[in-house]
Amino acid sequence: MGRAGDWPARPLLITAVDAETGELTAYDEDSGVPLTDAVTASCAIPGVWPPATIGGRRWIDGGIHSTANAHLAAGYDRIVVVAPSARGSKVVHSPERQGAEPAAGGARVEVITPDEASRKAMGRNALDPARRGAAARAGRVQAEAHASAVAAVWSD
Repeated sequence: MGRAGDWPARPLLITAVDAETGELTAYDEDSGVPLTDAVTASCAIPGVWPPATIGGRRWIDGGIHSTANAHLAAGYDRIVVVAPSARGSKVVHSPERQGAEPAAGGARVEVITPDEASRKAMGRNALDPARRGAAARAGRVQAEAHASAVAAVWSD
């Protein structure tokens, strides 16, 4: 097991959007960006937290582009999508619908969005720090419910 802050051994993409151009990027282990910086940029929600600076550019939450950005997993045979919302729109499909395309092509796909208990624990304002403990506990319970499905994606 690596140190906290190390990129995991399996591929992981963390998205952020250029605050000036609207360009989506996906950071990974080969991007040269530390994991903690990529996460900071991906969590920089406009109006809540300031943009993060990486490489002289200002970056904001990759969820501005899409809550799942599942299109970035195109071509992979095994995909786990973890999205903070199950919703989609006329412009951006829901995470479930985004995962359906690679699944239809034969990929093993598991899409995880907050279940009812997790949504209730987060409350109306998912950014309310007072809800963190309850949301974390609900997320842990939900993770246990998804563990076998995620393991099945990775099994041979």
